[in-house]
Parts: sequence; C-alpha cells; structure tokens
Amino acid sequence: MSEETLLSDDFIRQLVSVGEVDVLVAISSRNNCRTIGNVVRAAEESLLRNFRRQRTVLINIDAGSRDGTQQAVRDASLLGVNGFESLRTLRWITARTEGAAGDSAMVRTMLAAADLLHAKASAIISGAAGTASSAWIDSLLNPVFRDNCDFVAPLYARHRFDGLLTRNLLYPFSRAVFGRPMRELRASELGFSARFASECINRGEWEREAVQSAPETWMAVTAMSDSFTCCQTFLGPKLRASSVAVVDIIREAVAGFFGCLELTEQYWIRGRDPEPLKTIGPDHQLTNEPVRGDRKKLFQLYRTGIAELSDILASILDSDTHAELVRLAALDEGAFRFRNALWVRAVYEFAAAYHRSVINRGHLVQALVPIYRGRVHSFLTVHRSDDFETMEADLEDLCQEFGRQRSFFIERWSTKG
Repeated sequence: MSEETLLSDDFIRQLVSVGEVDVLVAISSRNNCRTIGNVVRAAEESLLRNFRRQRTVLINIDAGSRDGTQQAVRDASLLGVNGFESLRTLRWITARTEGAAGDSAMVRTMLAAADLLHAKASAIISGAAGTASSAWIDSLLNPVFRDNCDFVAPLYARHRFDGLLTRNLLYPFSRAVFGRPMRELRASELGFSARFASECINRGEWEREAVQSAPETWMAVTAMSDSFTCCQTFLGPKLRASSVAVVDIIREAVAGFFGCLELTEQYWIRGRDPEPLKTIGPDHQLTNEPVRGDRKKLFQLYRTGIAELSDILASILDSDTHAELVRLAALDEGAFRFRNALWVRAVYEFAAAYHRSVINRGHLVQALVPIYRGRVHSFLTVHRSDDFETMEADLEDLCQEFGRQRSFFIERWSTKG
C-alpha cells in the first residue's frame, strides 16, 4: 500500500494547509475515552510552554474508536484557556484508520505525516497513557530537537513483575545481537527525527509480517541497525497494561522480533561489539505494589505443554535442549529452576528454527508459550523476596549469558536446512 492510498484525501488536505513544521506530536487512539483527555492536555502544554517559537502541530490518529474518544480529544483542548499562548499557531489534525492493519497503519500514517511536513522533531504517544505529562513529551522531543538525536526510546518505572517478556527475552536478546542496551522494544511512546521518519516511510518493508505485527519494535530495531543516533529517556511511572493472553503476546511480540531479525540480518550477522547508549535519567526503576500470580498454574501449564508438544519441540530444539526441558518437567515444583543458560539456548534455537521455517511459523511461535511459562514461574519463584538491586544484577547476568551464546546463535541461524 502506497502512502497515497494510505492517507485519505481529507487528511492530505489538512497536512497541506499546515505546511512545514518544526515539531509534531502524534497521539494514537483506540477506544481511549477515559485517558486521552490527559494525553491531549499534556501534549498541548508541552508545545505551548516549551516550543512557543516553533511551528507545531498535533495529530490524532484514531483506529476506529466507538466510545467517544474523538469527542474527548476535542473537549480536552487547552487552546485559548488557562493562559496558554503561543507565538505561532498550534495546529490540530485528525484522521482515522480502519481495517486489519491496526497499529501498523497508525504508525505508518504518523511517520508519513512527519515526513510530508518535514518535522524536525516528532513524538508518538499512546492515547492510553493515563500517566502522561508534559514532561513526557518534552523528554521525547528535546533530544531530537535540541541534541540532533534520531531515535528516542522511553524508559518507565515498572512494577518489578511487569514486562517479563521484555526483561527475559526482548531486551537481553536484542542487546546481545545489536550491541545496544535499549530496554524498551515494544514502546508506545517514541521520539524521532525527520531523517529517521523519511528512512522508515521509504523502506519497502511495510507489508512484511514483522512490521505489521510489531511496528514499534521494527522502528527500534531499524534505529539500532543503521547509522542513526539513538538514546533512551526516563519518563516515569507507566500504568500496567490490561491483561492480555500470553499466547497473543508471544504471537505478536516474539514473532515480530524474530521477523525483524530477518529484515536486519545483513547488519548484525557479522557480530556487533557492544556500544554505549546515551541514557537520560535513571536507566530503570522498579516499584513494589502487591501483585498476584498463580505460580502453581504456570508450572502445571509448563508440564502439560512440554508433554503435549513433544514432537513439535523435538523438531525445533536440539535433542539435548529438549531432553533438559523434559527433565525439568518431571521435577517437583519446589525443585524447579529454569536456569539462564538453558533459557538462552532454547530461545536462540527457536529464533534460528523460525528463520529456517522448520515448521509452520505460527505453530512454532506458539510452541514457545509453555517454555516461557516455565521461565516466568522460575523468575517469580527466585525473585519473590529479592530487592531491586538483586533483580537488576540477575538481569545483567542474563544479558551476559545471551552475549556468551551469541556465536552459537549466529552459527545456528546461518545453518541451512
């Protein structure tokens, strides 16, 4: 789908009427009536306070909301009230995307708008970000606008048992492969330059499954795998996401990440030396509110999955890796520990098998679910009483293990058949 067919005539007319801008903030929304008002006010306050001399525009890209979200956007505007003024006009643009493309269409529309308006600095923020503040917007825009950074990833204060897929797989895996310690690969808040927007929008990868299922991950991987200046900036607390089935998370996030590895293979296959990544503010914060987790159920699902998927797992994993997973499933729950070395080897073997399409890719990714449940059970058990420093030290050990086994992964990935 070309940008001409992606963007509606009305949206293009709105863009043309605005002309070129210095700063753009795009708010994505999908049935966010209860939270988007706060996001709108935060974005407007940031632009009206800190970019008063610049040409600015706010864009709301809505994915077919039916709960009054777009009316909530209009009702929330600060323009003309509370003493907010700008030396230039702050413009508003709205658009809707429909169909199966979902988040990919929203992200592509935002990037196309930034490219067409030649925005020097742009930020994307989710309409679901109920804790967003004007400081969030400033933190995403300033590294681009004032320091010439190309891509800004966020950092959040998270519950210590939140974001477990990121902590156990996406972050340490990507750090080992790309050599940059970017913690958030599935972020709904991002900042980027005109150069980065142009590169993304002109890549012929938008119809690829990885980009369709995980566009934000694709943007982060693109930034890390090319000559772009990247940084990450601390935003603050982020509300815990509503419960999503583990199968759906694995299907979208892991399949998307594995697909992104294929798209950037020429970059990382030669091996990457670690590089520092500029971090603005703390590089992590963990909170400790009460949370319930059914560890016993996770263990039972691990056992059941390993038994039921035995033939599939045997086609994906080395015999030694498969045998060790079976051995763990036979242990009593109290003795069960999923060690870092085994977890890393299993994940790397899954990624390589995905690349080689040893079985249907959808079935392959779903076969990772029980193994991930076993890993999460072990993580919750080991860290149930640990302090934040101990948990961070364990994460660093996991990252180092991914790094130690990187040559094994590259060898497996490159093996044909």
